[in-house]
Amino acid sequence: MSNTFLKYNPKKNSAFVYQMFESLAAKYDLMNNLITFGLHKYIKQHAIKKISVTSGSKILDICTGTGDIAFLLAENSPAETSITAVDFSPKMLDIARQKANKYSNINFLQADALNLPFTDNSFDVSIISFGLRNLNDINQALQEFKRITKKDGYIVNIDIGKPSGFLAPFIRLYFTYIVPLVGKCLGNNDFYYYLPLSAASFPSQEKLLLIYKELDFKEVKNYNYLSGIIAQQIIKV
Repeated sequence: MSNTFLKYNPKKNSAFVYQMFESLAAKYDLMNNLITFGLHKYIKQHAIKKISVTSGSKILDICTGTGDIAFLLAENSPAETSITAVDFSPKMLDIARQKANKYSNINFLQADALNLPFTDNSFDVSIISFGLRNLNDINQALQEFKRITKKDGYIVNIDIGKPSGFLAPFIRLYFTYIVPLVGKCLGNNDFYYYLPLSAASFPSQEKLLLIYKELDFKEVKNYNYLSGIIAQQIIKV
């Protein structure tokens, strides 16, 4: 474990998270494919199909990373849909832009998820995928997403969940011991020691539902994938 990682505060350290994503950008897609055996693509495809997008909708993809969700949105939405994809890591955005040649309706922008550069009620759908647990303050983030999302629009969160059933202890062992080994083999230890810590400290699906209720969202639907290893919430504003 590197000295940089030892400085990581489990309550979140923005500088550490920024440096981590900047350093792993070139290998991010490869690492995701390896540690999920490619299943992350399957889950994202199913998650996107649960989102209702009408012609002319404006969508914001927050913490877009290398653009997977933005591309799926472009492929599964009417041609008139406008997609803005934001991330705080320039290197991740560079890779996303390189992959985006065939998508004319996606605009990439560097931005802070906790202080988005958009006016109130700008988007019909705001989506964050595997990013909420990396932010300093979940409540502040959700309030910011609510601010820029239109009334009766939707916020969508996709992230690591708390698995249930007999698979749960095996999943914890996998993330705690096997995943860091994969990171080590690919030359980036920090992220894959960080991953189990961030997953462990992230609220369960049940606790997230309580947070949404406390923030006065109108309606929330939760979908579990792979026995809850991944969870998706669709939240009506």
